[in-house]
Parts: sequence; C-alpha cells; structure tokens
Amino acid sequence: MSKKIINNEVCYSVKGFERYHISESGRIYRTDTGRNRSWRTKGKVYITELHVQFRMQNGKLRHGYASLTDDNGKPRSVPVATLVAIAFGVLPKGINKKKQEIDYKDGNKKNLHYTNLIVKKRKFTNTKLTHDDVKQIKKQIKQGLPLRRIALDYGVSEMQINRIKTGENWGSGKRKIKAPEAPFDIEDGRIRKYIATFDKKKAPRGIKKEFTVKRNPDEPTDNTIIGILNGYKLTLKHKNITRARQIVEKLNNYFFVIKTKEKLNGFF
Repeated sequence: MSKKIINNEVCYSVKGFERYHISESGRIYRTDTGRNRSWRTKGKVYITELHVQFRMQNGKLRHGYASLTDDNGKPRSVPVATLVAIAFGVLPKGINKKKQEIDYKDGNKKNLHYTNLIVKKRKFTNTKLTHDDVKQIKKQIKQGLPLRRIALDYGVSEMQINRIKTGENWGSGKRKIKAPEAPFDIEDGRIRKYIATFDKKKAPRGIKKEFTVKRNPDEPTDNTIIGILNGYKLTLKHKNITRARQIVEKLNNYFFVIKTKEKLNGFF
C-alpha cells in the first residue's frame, strides 16, 4: 500500500480501490482518476475528499459508509471503519463478516480513528423485523445492495432477506419471483436445477452442440459456458475457469456420453 501525508495525517491506499487513500482518522481522499489530471488538480496531493454517510436505523446510528469506485470501475458502498482497520493493521487479513465485526472503544461510530477501532466476535440474535424495517429492506433490495450485507445490518439471516425479496415473507405468501425452470425435461434433478440457471435462446431443433467454455482474453474472469440442446442455445457466465471446465465435463457426460451409450446399448 502506498503511503501519503495529507492534511498532517498518515494515509494509505485502499486495497481494491487504488484511486483512493484513507487517513488514520477515516477521511477518504481521491488521489487518482486513472486519467491525466487537469490544470486545476495537477500537482495537488489529492483531488477531492469523499463524504462519509451516517444513517439512522431504528433510532440507532449505523456504521459510516462511503461510495467508492473499485479497480474494475464498479461503484460500491463500503464501510469506512473496515477500510481504516485493514489499512492500519487492526484487521491485517481483512474481516470475516460471518464471525467478526468492527466496534468502537468509546462507543462513538463517528470516531473512525484507527486507535478507536477494535475487532470482536459477531453475536447473532433473533431480531424481529418491523414494518418500517421491511420497507427499508425492500428499498435496499431495489437499489441492488447485496442480500448478505442487508442481513448483517438487520441481524437476520440472508435467507430471511431472500424470502422478503421473493415475497414469501412480508408479502402475499406467494413467491413474486418464480424460480427458474429448465426449458425441457431432464430426469436428473440436480442437472435440471442447474440448467434452469442458464440463459436460453431458441435454436433449430435438429442442431446439437456439446458444452464448451468461451473465454475473454482481455478479462480472465469473463468465461461463458455454451451448448445447444433440444432446440435451445444455453449460455451461462462463470468467473472461475477451472470450475467452468468441470461443469462442462459433467454436462457433456450427462447429455452426450451417457445418452450415446444408452443408444448404443439398444442396438446390441
């Protein structure tokens, strides 16, 4: 991590967000744009200071969050206390959200100085959600916030948040979002459920093509599993190339190798 002195404070670059530096007191500075600087910012240590947002939830102050753009150009809302803890050694290996949480020695969540931060074991309680909670949760789901993060904020399971999303809980009792279905009959239940997650486009009925992995040479995590079966072109994005190849092998074994053997057995 690169080190800078900004406003008389030690600042370190933020892992995964290399355009930014975070100070020992939790102030976040944008120090790079990824492009040539304009005449207004050329020669300055930092370009802008970001605003840390603190919101109230059930009458309690939440952790401070800041909106950053990661190294892949995607905007993300990030807890500032966690960034400070990682940058200044309170959490040298990062946080395990399922087992750990950041707390404050003086109880003040706005005091983000690294000397005020401690790591403690996360305590899970059976929190009962109110109607206001559910309204906020539904808003956050629409905004695209990760279900895991929402669950951690409200002290409930990720499954509970997913049920709110689908309408099973705090809805009409029926799933508002239907579970995906395979486009054709498949005997094996596990294969059927997995094929249901593929994107489907109609293809000529007589064409069959074994599953393969198409890789993007410019992006190692951009892999696409492609195959044509029973009048459908099936595609699925996958980040892990090794796992994608294993999936392709299993699908081809099921749909092509096994089926071919069954047909041959019928002739002999």
